[in-house]
Amino acid sequence: MVDPSMSGFVPFKNTIRNRLMLLLLAATILPITTSMIISYNATKSSVTEESVAMNTRLLSLGKTNIVNYMNNINQKSLAVYNAMNVPRSLYYLLEHDMEDEVFPNDLTDVIRNRNLLKDHLYNIYQSVQEFHQVRLYVVKTNATYLLRNSDMKVGQTEKPPRDAEYTGKTSIEPTHLSHLYGLTFKTSQPEEPVFTLHRPIFRAPSDELLARLSIDVKLSVLQDLNRQLYDEAERLYIVDKSGRVVLASQEAKQEEVLEWFTKVRRADSDSGYIDQKSSDFKGMIFYDRIQTDYMDWYLVKLSPYTHLYERAGNIARINAGVSIGFLAIAVLATLYVSLRITRPLQRLIGYVNKIETGHLNVNIDIQSNDEIGLLARRFRSMMQTINNLILKEYRLEIASKTNQLKALQAQVNPHFLYNAMQSIGTVALQHKDMQVYSLLTSLGKMMRYQMSTESAVVELSREFEYVQAYLDLQKQRFDTGLEATLRIDPRTKGVFVPKMILQPIVENFFKHGFVPSEAEPARLLLVSELLPDGSLSIRIEDNGKGMTEAQLDAAAQALAAGDQPLTQGGAVAHIDEGGIGLRNVLSRLRLHFHPSSTLELYAAHPHGLGVLMHIPLEEGAVL
Repeated sequence: MVDPSMSGFVPFKNTIRNRLMLLLLAATILPITTSMIISYNATKSSVTEESVAMNTRLLSLGKTNIVNYMNNINQKSLAVYNAMNVPRSLYYLLEHDMEDEVFPNDLTDVIRNRNLLKDHLYNIYQSVQEFHQVRLYVVKTNATYLLRNSDMKVGQTEKPPRDAEYTGKTSIEPTHLSHLYGLTFKTSQPEEPVFTLHRPIFRAPSDELLARLSIDVKLSVLQDLNRQLYDEAERLYIVDKSGRVVLASQEAKQEEVLEWFTKVRRADSDSGYIDQKSSDFKGMIFYDRIQTDYMDWYLVKLSPYTHLYERAGNIARINAGVSIGFLAIAVLATLYVSLRITRPLQRLIGYVNKIETGHLNVNIDIQSNDEIGLLARRFRSMMQTINNLILKEYRLEIASKTNQLKALQAQVNPHFLYNAMQSIGTVALQHKDMQVYSLLTSLGKMMRYQMSTESAVVELSREFEYVQAYLDLQKQRFDTGLEATLRIDPRTKGVFVPKMILQPIVENFFKHGFVPSEAEPARLLLVSELLPDGSLSIRIEDNGKGMTEAQLDAAAQALAAGDQPLTQGGAVAHIDEGGIGLRNVLSRLRLHFHPSSTLELYAAHPHGLGVLMHIPLEEGAVL
């Protein structure tokens, strides 16, 4: 919630300023804004309905043109079956194995036969202007006849073409670059985008495949048929049912097309529109399905919102221009009110700003007898009371924190344990058991560090030494199942920090996050850095089981609660368990260094938990 004093606006009931401001708002901003919203929404709704109707009609017209053209191509391919029983017809040549049965098997007849076949293919090729080339593949002889312009190439490939094995219905192959179907063809004509109609030719009335006719059609014909369906701001696509692009008015990646085409394909009806809001496109997608016996295409048009609502935007800009004129008058009136009537109020706000910077004893010099003068006198009295309460509360807080620190340091104080450990260490040396002696030495370092009450703050290097001794004991316990890395910036070794701020966090890992695994050892990383702004950063990261997002949120709330009581359990256990506790660590950081010190929990990659402490050092530690 924004502090009203920070915005420069303080509400007063029944004052001239308040009444004038309400009058200005009621007379200008509210009606103008309401009019703009109503006008824009009404225009937008009307434009949407009009666009839906218009684009539906356009796509229906485009669909009709495409179906008529494709039916014409399909009809031309059926010319293979014309005059089936007439000698020298194309079907008759295919049915009687062309060069083997129709004529005597000599070179002259072969040439005559091929010329007949060329004439038939040329008739098909010439029947539609946009045909790029015609290919006939004869199954029995594994022969390919390719007619381009007026030239025909005949040859046999090493293996039948892939489409020759297809024995189904007539189909359309989506857009691709034209090719020579495995033949070598000397031509200067460049390859160009085409789509292909493949028709299998069967021996009637059986399903024996005699040949396969393929007609490559120039893609430009689809572009010409649909050029009137869209403008420069829109995109038009023809996509087959598997999502492959047949025609695109603009280049687009296949994955981008599939993103919105999946929604189109799953739509309830074969025509209509859907709203699309993604990083690549925001607008309306109009579509109409083109379905025949030999093809299943979708005609899709993408219209961005910016284009659809351009007219509504123009009206909104006109309204905005008018409203700006009225608002300018309102601003001038507001300035007049602020300068001539509410100047004492501005002075009072200036005093409040000085108080916010810490000048609690500022002299509020406002002597008027109106509401503002009365407020200033009451404010002076209130600040005196607050100042006295702050001094009293500060002294109580210092005493409380001092008692807390002494109580924490007295938690581990049994000196007899340290003496007993020294005796055990001596026995270990006598028996030459160096491992036991090393472990006792590490434990002794920890106890000496804990029992020391010389100071509440220590050098960061001593904190790392204490953690290292603790980890040495844990390594003995887990052997190769634990890998610990400590990286301390040499510039941070001499920085003083509150005692016992690292060990509770490390101990939490073994209590809550440690996951024994033979496949991967447990890893623990401790890093200290001196940041460019002069602050200290300490990061502790592990690869344990970590915490869920819900647990991280609960932990953040627990840290933010400070000294407020919380119900134990769940993610809060990570905060208050483990010896001193993370909330206590954060409290001592803020007490000894700066109130803006932070302690954050985050999810480590690829798994685990991280703890980040940020300690401003510009004001130094309170020793």
